[in-house]
Amino acid sequence: MFKTIPMFKSILSISIIQRITHLFSLIFLLLFVLPDLSQAKQNENANHNNQLIVLFHGLCNNAASFKTIQKQLEEKFPSAFVIALNSVEGMQTLNLSIKEQAAACFEELKTKVADVANKSILLIGHSQGGNRAYAFLKEYEHLLKVKGLITLATPWEGAPGARVNEEMLTIHLTDDVLNDLHTLSVSLGYSADTLEKQLMFEVQRNQSMCMFPGAKDLIAGSDFLCATQKMLINEKVPILSIGGGQNNFRSLLPNKSNKHSFKALNNMYSLFTVGKDHPNKNHDMWIPLYSQHALNIVPQNNKKFERVFIKGVFHSTHVWSIIPVPQHQAILSHPRVLDTIVKFIKKVSSKK
Repeated sequence: MFKTIPMFKSILSISIIQRITHLFSLIFLLLFVLPDLSQAKQNENANHNNQLIVLFHGLCNNAASFKTIQKQLEEKFPSAFVIALNSVEGMQTLNLSIKEQAAACFEELKTKVADVANKSILLIGHSQGGNRAYAFLKEYEHLLKVKGLITLATPWEGAPGARVNEEMLTIHLTDDVLNDLHTLSVSLGYSADTLEKQLMFEVQRNQSMCMFPGAKDLIAGSDFLCATQKMLINEKVPILSIGGGQNNFRSLLPNKSNKHSFKALNNMYSLFTVGKDHPNKNHDMWIPLYSQHALNIVPQNNKKFERVFIKGVFHSTHVWSIIPVPQHQAILSHPRVLDTIVKFIKKVSSKK
């Protein structure tokens, strides 16, 4: 009897070793194999789902800017494959012309979505991404089945603010404007002259950016915009142009009890952003509404070009890089913007 004890211990040790081996195998599966299976499943969905929603980010931005919209679209359209393109992020939106950017996006899409030519495609572009999406549409419309295009704060008629230089800014920095700037700066927790210096820096930076092809294409009257506008007039693909408007710097204050009007600053900035000759002074702190809505290009009765104006919406998450926009008031996170996008997708998707 006692002679069997070592054998029993040996069997017990083997059993323990087998369990430990099984445990390590399970850990290996969780760490290495399952993520691959998950990615494979995602790719499989991209290959088999017929509806494809493609997102084009804006100038000097990246695919992550569409995080909120992408998540909502995936929830609202679970059978669709939603992809935010990242082949022309950051400086690539400056270094490449918009047509070159569109070509890079097409090459990226081909590598990430099998049988893309047979997909039912919806394009969504923010700011310069809207121009890029339309260039993409026109360049590859003979290869793809694009059912609709949604643009968010896209400068169809250019960005007039690009013409502002240091001399122009200096001329318009009156005592009243400086007082508004200093009041806003202190109200936001900065020293009195911080925003005055920041505004000058923004003007200098924008002038430098306009030397690059991607930004040069957005200057009013550029060859790219003129060619786009000629095609846009007779466009057959349904387009939803969502424009935002927020031209009051007071809306940036965290403490709304501050009753300062910022009238002088608002007037100067509207002059820079919109121009003095246009009667509609709405803008989103970067692009005038008339440009976002192509008001001087596409007739108001054109049923293929739908316009929606959403008041209280900023162009992006920050103004002048250092002033954060109140939560959910940037165009890529505003609830009404998201609802409008979903409704348009449902409408165009229901048409054969």
